[in-house]
Amino acid sequence: MMRWPWLQALSQPEVSAGWTLAEWQVAVRQTRRLRLLARLAESIAGAGLFDSVPEPVAQILRSEQLISSYRQRLVSWAATCIARTLVDLNAPLVLLKGSAYQAQRLPISAGRLPSDLDILVPRSALAQALQALKSAGWEEAELDDHDRRYYHEWSHEVPPMRHGSHPIELDLHHNILPPLGSVTIDMQALLAECRPSEWPGWSVLSPCDQVLHSAAHLFFDSEPLERVRDLVDLDGLLRHHAAADERFWPALAHRAEQLGLVEPLLLCCHFCNRWLATPIPAPMQGRLRSVDAWHRLLRLLFDALLAPADLDRPRPLAQRLARTLVLWRYHLRRMPLRLLLPHLWHKVRAARTFTSDR
Repeated sequence: MMRWPWLQALSQPEVSAGWTLAEWQVAVRQTRRLRLLARLAESIAGAGLFDSVPEPVAQILRSEQLISSYRQRLVSWAATCIARTLVDLNAPLVLLKGSAYQAQRLPISAGRLPSDLDILVPRSALAQALQALKSAGWEEAELDDHDRRYYHEWSHEVPPMRHGSHPIELDLHHNILPPLGSVTIDMQALLAECRPSEWPGWSVLSPCDQVLHSAAHLFFDSEPLERVRDLVDLDGLLRHHAAADERFWPALAHRAEQLGLVEPLLLCCHFCNRWLATPIPAPMQGRLRSVDAWHRLLRLLFDALLAPADLDRPRPLAQRLARTLVLWRYHLRRMPLRLLLPHLWHKVRAARTFTSDR
């Protein structure tokens, strides 16, 4: 059973038919805050239910659809320009996350509100790609020497890049996880399974790798607070790819074992099934019932962390505590202590300096 009516309406828009204005107010406020309002609008429109929506609400939903369409055009145009910039790279150009869904025309791309473009090139081509992008006007964010070293030596991506002609941020990756973390990814294995997208010059990860990347991005991240939107993406990916290929679920379980991403996959399946009624096949259901104590603790933490807080009340203590514990888990997984402790000390000093300068 879904925990919130507005969440159920994303996949079953007919439940909104009898909502009062007060119920619509809650739905609009929550979905807007969680960047799901345009997704709700697309769900309502797809079911042909706009006539049953109160006119003030319908105007808000249509406005959000226009904003979503505009932002997606910005991402598409930026990707077209970047493909031209990197045409001589002689290496795969891979779209990640939302831009990949958009380039495949997946159902979950409808109603997205992108603010950045995530792309990946092999580590061997990273320096050449950076040089080409900088020559085309893309600039890295200004960082001190420590943070620059962090990005270029210890991270899986370079500092965010901006361009005067593109009102979006570019995130250039060479891996999907940090290279010094407790789980490392062999990118050659992922690149070998990539397939062309509908955008010229761009590839996307395989269906299994898209799910695993999205799950790892959510459950290994430093800030998964109220990230229901990511669960909605995962639900859409699982439903779409399972419907397209009857071998998808066995392949997904095998791929998770191969890449060392079983933990985020099991968390993904648990929360998608519990919160969004995502169909999970019997073998995976059996694995979800037989998890160990550590995994059950993670479920408790993420249950508190992912749940949207009440709009008009302070954030619950349980959520704030879970946020702290998950943040420490993130840091301990990201790099060895010999690098982590100096890195955190630098962050503390930088924060103090910023506060004293204000």
